[in-house]
Amino acid sequence: MAYNLFIAYDLDNPGQNYDAVHEQIKSLGTWYHAQQSLFYVHTPLSPQAAHAHVFAVMDSNDRLMVVDATNAVMYPAPPAHVEAINRVWFEPA
Repeated sequence: MAYNLFIAYDLDNPGQNYDAVHEQIKSLGTWYHAQQSLFYVHTPLSPQAAHAHVFAVMDSNDRLMVVDATNAVMYPAPPAHVEAINRVWFEPA
C-alpha cells in the first residue's frame, strides 16, 4: 500500500539540522517541498513508520507531524506547483 503524506516540522535550538531532516524526508519516496517546513511525500511507509524514520535524525525538542492525506486543495497556487503535487500524488507505488 502507498501513502500520500504531508510532513511538517519545527526545528528548535540547539541543532536545527535542516539538511539531515530534508534528506531523511526525501528518502521516503517521491516528494515535493511545498512550503518552508512542509513536504508532500508518496511513500510505501505508514504515517507511523515515516514519523519514526524522520524523527530519527531530529533533536528530542523538535516537533514533527505526519498526516495521511486522501484529498487536498491548494489555492491559490501557480500551475507548476499543482503539476508537481499531481506528479507525486499519482506516482505508482
